[in-house]
Amino acid sequence: MLRRFTAWAAPLALAATAVVVVLVSPLASPNKAAAGPIISGARSLSDSVSVRVSALPKGHTTTDVHILAFNDLHGTLQAGTNNLYGHFAGGAAYLAKTVKDRQAAYGPRQATVFAGDNIGAAPLENGLFHEEPIVLASNMMHVDFASVGNHEFDKGATELLRIQNGGCHPDGCTAAPYALPNGGTTNIYPGADFKYLSANVIRNSTGQPLFPAYGIKQFSSQDGKRKFKVGFIGEVLQSTPTIVTPSGVAGLTFQDEADAANRAVADLANRGVKVPILVIHQGGFQTTGAALNGCAGNLAGSDILAIAQRLDPAIKVIVSAHTHAEYRCTITAGGVTRLITSASSFGRVLSDITLTIDDNNDKLVSMSANNILVDNATNLRESSSTVRIPDPSKEDPQVQSVVNQYVTAAAPLANRVIGHIQGDLTRTGSAFGESTLGDVIADGQLAATVPPTLGGAVVAFMNPGGIRADLFFATRAGAVTYGDAFGVQPFGNSLVTKTMNGDMIRRLLQQQFQVGGVPCNGGTVTSGTRVLQISSSFKYESNPAAATCPDKVGRMWINGVEVQPTDSFRVTMNNFLATGGDGFTVFNEGTNSLGGAQDIDAWVDYFQSKEPAGIAVPTLNRIVAKP
Repeated sequence: MLRRFTAWAAPLALAATAVVVVLVSPLASPNKAAAGPIISGARSLSDSVSVRVSALPKGHTTTDVHILAFNDLHGTLQAGTNNLYGHFAGGAAYLAKTVKDRQAAYGPRQATVFAGDNIGAAPLENGLFHEEPIVLASNMMHVDFASVGNHEFDKGATELLRIQNGGCHPDGCTAAPYALPNGGTTNIYPGADFKYLSANVIRNSTGQPLFPAYGIKQFSSQDGKRKFKVGFIGEVLQSTPTIVTPSGVAGLTFQDEADAANRAVADLANRGVKVPILVIHQGGFQTTGAALNGCAGNLAGSDILAIAQRLDPAIKVIVSAHTHAEYRCTITAGGVTRLITSASSFGRVLSDITLTIDDNNDKLVSMSANNILVDNATNLRESSSTVRIPDPSKEDPQVQSVVNQYVTAAAPLANRVIGHIQGDLTRTGSAFGESTLGDVIADGQLAATVPPTLGGAVVAFMNPGGIRADLFFATRAGAVTYGDAFGVQPFGNSLVTKTMNGDMIRRLLQQQFQVGGVPCNGGTVTSGTRVLQISSSFKYESNPAAATCPDKVGRMWINGVEVQPTDSFRVTMNNFLATGGDGFTVFNEGTNSLGGAQDIDAWVDYFQSKEPAGIAVPTLNRIVAKP
């Protein structure tokens, strides 16, 4: 349902390859990579990162086109307490104001894109209405194209196609009336005005992409005498099936990102597109010393770096995502320099990328980028107890009206106090990856499945990626609402209890790690470490630095008794983990599976069971050093 002048198409047979040679070095990094990639970027907030791609012949003129890009909005309608670099930042209405101001300044010579995870893992006011409100807000931002992200698949391909094309959810059009960009309304969910792209997501039944591999937008030169095209290739990380519930990716194949992008480049070249841009839901991180427009740590070892090195030379600009990081870097590999950006998450940053195009031959001359902080308050965030003072002048009124509609509709449920906390519960991990919030969630899941008729569990595990927000005592003087709890666990997973023995549990814990980049025991965790959060009934010894997988996990105890390999236990996890999610495939070996309550319901019950004193902050001593 794309309603602006754009075109898209699925990739055709490989016929030709477009190649643009880097002729002039970028200002911020060397032009040639003699021994592997060279990554560079701004060294201070005032630095400029600009890459010269080709020399401008004498007498040629140029036209600038701006690409406005964001990512990982996750249905964040409200500004909330999200912050960045000491500023309250983000929220749909504030992002929309920043986007629309730039669109007005650039007129017809701009395209707006996002790089996945616009939906999923969302706050209650969006999730309660099947992710539809944030799509309406994105329509009002006049987004042109979007790559799919892993969270776009949380509810499966059929639901994602409905999000794109419109129509009522099986529960009905519960979010009606739906506001339209033109000021009208409809009682039927209208779908997305932007076009989702998925070059590397293939339907098994047809062998074709779930969504078009790329989109094309046409622009006029500055003097109005010529027209030229810019292509946008959309992709998601190939490892999506390892971080999404199996039902969400059923019937789909996720292909190698570089291979799929290179096929799309060839087809775009056949269509006369000389400037292809990769919009991909995969990314990297800055390290210590990160800055809004920085490149601290040079994305070393990141997944996006490995992909970038294998891309067709024609791809000079990469809009990346997934890690919720912000950066602006150049990557030089094989004599080709590329510009790569990422715009944090939750609408806190907007990337403004400038493409300078040769009017005479449609080729890219240079590109530069600037990350813009989306400030939403009149005051700074000095600590977790600082109360945000909203700045209405920075809101887009049209999108704010949408925000108000669904916040109001969700308020009776969202504002219901379910219990209290005695101090901050956060995702901040100990040296071994244990967090106070993870502990409490696992304790709640165990409490819900201890009764013999509900599972007879003695231990519970929680995946850290399913914990999406922190709980701060100062927010409501210790009170926790249903909306707060939903923001922490927004996926609607259900609890599952299985029988597992001590050997399975040991191998499961080893799957948290890798050795030399190889996941332990058949897991699929290839980047970093994912530490399972555990209930208070369980304790074990850990040595993440051990040279072998067996040496990373020492003794284990359940209810104070050391676990033996053949001992049998009832173990609780959510349905995502139960089917091997996050690479924890040992969960699949469990037997006698019994389903249980939704995770959010179990947690609400746990909060209420701790009243009136509230939930205490646990001591981080469940995972301890291995001697």
